[in-house]
Amino acid sequence: MKNIVSILILSLVSIFMPFHLGAQVPGLEEAVKAYNAGEYLKSASLYEEIAKNSGVSPELFANMGNAYAKAGDYGHAFLCYERGLYLNPSDKEMRNNRAYILSKIEDGNKANAKGKKVSVTPDSPSFFSKVSEYVKHSHTSDTWAVWGGVCFVLLCGCVAIYFFCQEVLIRKIGFFGGIGLAFLSVLFLWFSFASAKACMSHNQGVIMGYKVALLTEPFSTAKQSSIPLERGTKLDVIDIEKGKDEKPEWYKVRLNSDIIGWIPASEFEVI
Repeated sequence: MKNIVSILILSLVSIFMPFHLGAQVPGLEEAVKAYNAGEYLKSASLYEEIAKNSGVSPELFANMGNAYAKAGDYGHAFLCYERGLYLNPSDKEMRNNRAYILSKIEDGNKANAKGKKVSVTPDSPSFFSKVSEYVKHSHTSDTWAVWGGVCFVLLCGCVAIYFFCQEVLIRKIGFFGGIGLAFLSVLFLWFSFASAKACMSHNQGVIMGYKVALLTEPFSTAKQSSIPLERGTKLDVIDIEKGKDEKPEWYKVRLNSDIIGWIPASEFEVI
């Protein structure tokens, strides 16, 4: 019995043991210096180069978003924060920065409405939509998988207790505890797949153009279907019109039930 408990403790410790890697990223020092000197666009550009050459990380997106925000480019700032939170949903500072930028964008959209009775915020989500959003974007797929692994290890312990322990009460605890842990293992595994699928779906994007009005049809001469929307407005993608080279030329997007229409791919960036 003592050996089983020791194995369980060692397994849990190994799962939660942090793993750090230190690396000197080329160009990082120059980007930080440019930011501290107030050269925010230069700093953002340097961070973009780092992303291309060395790959991305939550910290890189956070710093890049801060540089764009200081430069007044709320579109790129919001996009960086969104992408950073996809990689690390638990970053509270990045969430707060995103919320601040979002308030500025919504204020701009309200001003663009010019008193018209039109909503400039997303529709209120249902209870099930809130639950789905929490599962997909509150934690990374790796985090859900870790919790699933923890439950599976504990499940093995409950099975061992049930088969090797002689006391009836403890065997009952092992039996019913094992049933609950089996359910949680499967549930967390499903959460992990749902979170990973959401990150790969690319069904949301951000307006990158200046005061863009959505159109009723996917061509430039179509009528406007909405008020002008601020750079940085986040929209759901519901359809794509591709060109001859199979690259997206137009996106049909939705903010809410009032604001739906088409936007050129050149003025829209998928998250």
